[in-house]
Amino acid sequence: MHLTLKLHKQFPGQVTLLKRHPFRVHDFDSDPGWLGPKYQQAFRKTRSYTQRREMIGHARRKGSIPRDLNARMRKQLRQFPELVADGHVSRVQRQQNVTSLIDENGTLLRQTGTVILATGFQAQLPGHDWLSPVIEEQRLKCAECGYPVVTQTLQWGPGLYVMGPLAELEVGPIARNISGAREAASRILQVH
Repeated sequence: MHLTLKLHKQFPGQVTLLKRHPFRVHDFDSDPGWLGPKYQQAFRKTRSYTQRREMIGHARRKGSIPRDLNARMRKQLRQFPELVADGHVSRVQRQQNVTSLIDENGTLLRQTGTVILATGFQAQLPGHDWLSPVIEEQRLKCAECGYPVVTQTLQWGPGLYVMGPLAELEVGPIARNISGAREAASRILQVH
């Protein structure tokens, strides 16, 4: 969304954000109750990593944007309604310098010279290709979902601590944002 607005400012009337669903407006990517004991207590008491993964999945507000960003976009849409369009690209055809974006029914959604993909996050272990051999070699413990099983201080192995998505089975759904980074840093610093 930020990139859409930036490019639109540089190239007014030449940019379109193609999206699959209505904007999901939330100021936080999970309920603010996850920042403190309201939801964290039950999460930490849950010993099953499968149940923790489910709790994280239910708590996340995937693909959401904050109110201020939504307001900026709505303001631009009043003057440039073609800035945002709905559609699900199923197929792409490229001929000469024109890229045709086609939906699952074979309907042409857009023709353009440039496409920038912003597909979001996959629900899988980040860095899987390089991390998998390390996990095997170091015999690092993982849950069924493939994510690290770490201590409360986020230690995964001797001298190895994790943050971000790698810490989410311990930190919870906030692990991927700035609040989660602060929480992770605080926990790791407890050791030293």
